[in-house]
Amino acid sequence: MSSPEHRDLLVSAFHAVWDHYFQPSRGGAVTAASARLALAEFLVEKIRQGIHDEPSLAAVGLQFLFSLEDDAIEESFHDLDAKWNMRLENAGAKFISVGHVSIRFNAAADVTSMFVQMR
Repeated sequence: MSSPEHRDLLVSAFHAVWDHYFQPSRGGAVTAASARLALAEFLVEKIRQGIHDEPSLAAVGLQFLFSLEDDAIEESFHDLDAKWNMRLENAGAKFISVGHVSIRFNAAADVTSMFVQMR
């Protein structure tokens, strides 16, 4: 394959993947800015490995973007875990005793006073 043929194949496969993955209704974890260069480099590598038809190249490109999404989600969980890492020995809590209060009331007297107030 010559260079113009490679370029045309790359452009058409890139646009096919891009249009399918970055639809307005889709909320993926991969941003367009981070995916653009990575996808282009990945598709170039796949052409070097011998994939020379657009549907196959677009399919592996789409799988690649989905794998980036999985990596981005996994990284966000690790970041969240690191931010909220709490250890018991660093806790600043102390135990205090709680007093108990017992309340006694006369139910019959309360009901009678309720009726008297309603009159």
